[in-house]
Amino acid sequence: MDLGLNGAAVCISGGTKGMGYATALAFAREKARVVVTGRDRSRLDHTVAGLLEAGSPDAFGVRCELPRLDEIEALFQTIERRWGELNTLVNMAGPTEGSHFDREFAETSDESWEYFFQMGIMSVVRCTRLAIPLMRKAGWGRVINVSSQSARIAGTRECGYMTVKAGINALSKNVAWTYAKENILVNSITPGAVATEAMAERMASTGAVAQGYDPKDLVSVGRFIAEYVGPRARGIIGRAGLPEEIAPQIVLLGSKLSSFIVGSNVAIDGGSDFS
Repeated sequence: MDLGLNGAAVCISGGTKGMGYATALAFAREKARVVVTGRDRSRLDHTVAGLLEAGSPDAFGVRCELPRLDEIEALFQTIERRWGELNTLVNMAGPTEGSHFDREFAETSDESWEYFFQMGIMSVVRCTRLAIPLMRKAGWGRVINVSSQSARIAGTRECGYMTVKAGINALSKNVAWTYAKENILVNSITPGAVATEAMAERMASTGAVAQGYDPKDLVSVGRFIAEYVGPRARGIIGRAGLPEEIAPQIVLLGSKLSSFIVGSNVAIDGGSDFS
């Protein structure tokens, strides 16, 4: 199936590990031009090498400290100079700083709320706002905002994270309404528990690894997330997912072929609504 991505210009924030890296590789295999952002130069270099090898004709990486406006502006200026256009934006990067997690509502400081808001909402706002003019130049555009099943499942220890992920869903719906008639289609996705480096770090920081949970075992990760967030979070499949199981859905939504889905939230969560 031709997704119409050969030569398409794609930007993925937070594209050097986990779901971001898997997504970048999937776009590269479709022969898209791919730029990824990250904070670690060595990771960026390693990622770009992998993208070029996978088939991206002009992959590159930009060190970008989200949600800083000046660095985001520099990122999109670089894209404009190099490509002059953008077709697909994947807002993958989100709140990951462990010190702000694992707190009940009353224990969550203003500093943590500000972190979640800036990293979880404003980074998406700023990237999307700067991407729109480049998508207009390209003639078509797709924006995929990465939310979380946490937006739909109440819990006691991630109120800030859950709140901004719910905000991502509302933001996506409203931006979709604004730009759909210009063939710039905005959607969000809701991944469930996914076995990533960030998940492994969370399992370690909460003491789950010391208790015998294995971050490399998908069933074990599923049991951890059911304990940490709630039984529904594990999903009816009964395990965590892999980044490689999320990436193909993002690629489809980010493709020219995906021309009749807009303002939707696509759940890729192992069936949490059935649990």
